[in-house]
Amino acid sequence: WLKFSQAQLDSGGSQQHARGPLAVTMSHRSGDFDAVCGNVHTQSHRFPKQWAASSNNYLQAARRHCRQAWWLRSAVGDECRTVSKKRAEQSSAVNYALRERVAETDNLYRSLRSSLAATTSELQELSMARQQVLRELHDNRVRKRRTEQCLLNRTQRPPREALRDTAEVMLEHELTKLQETIDVQAVSVREIEARTSKLQKLKKALESDLLDKKQALEVDLGTLQMHAPARQHRSHSARVPRRRQMTYSESRSGRLTPR
Repeated sequence: WLKFSQAQLDSGGSQQHARGPLAVTMSHRSGDFDAVCGNVHTQSHRFPKQWAASSNNYLQAARRHCRQAWWLRSAVGDECRTVSKKRAEQSSAVNYALRERVAETDNLYRSLRSSLAATTSELQELSMARQQVLRELHDNRVRKRRTEQCLLNRTQRPPREALRDTAEVMLEHELTKLQETIDVQAVSVREIEARTSKLQKLKKALESDLLDKKQALEVDLGTLQMHAPARQHRSHSARVPRRRQMTYSESRSGRLTPR
């Protein structure tokens, strides 16, 4: 049916070449429209898909950069929280070490103060004992001189009355005992004085050590009070709440859209 006769084709060609008044008028108007709006046709060269492609590219880039920004912000937040946690743990460890040192120093300080008080009391007791021994030593020496004077006085008896009786023997025995007592008391005094000298040196050492421990305790307490508030103040990164995680869903077109 696509086959036409030569006559039909000739008649069609003659009809095509034969232009009526209406065809001439339409052709003239079309030429006028092309002359006036030719520039408009040259600018509108993009199809709707091409026109929306650039905007879609911007949207995809914005979503991609938003995801990357969220991951970066999340990583920075995690890092800040990790650093804050480690700093808090380190600060807690430092505070614990300082408190342990303060407690140990305080225990030593209390022990030294108690020992110093006991040493001072012992020195006072030794001083009192020394004074008592010295008084007894003085009394025994006086009694010894009196006993010696008594024995010497017994020698003044007449030659025919000279005899070694019980009284003379008792005086000699008393003199011997007094001399032994004086010797023992003299040794006791020397021992008390030697012990007093050692205790006095020890007291000076205790006082010096006690003063150092007191100063060290004050320094450690000041350091602890200076460092302890750092554990209580949280950093800004730790105070900022975690933002809601951005999630994406895939649409039918394959694009990722935020929920």
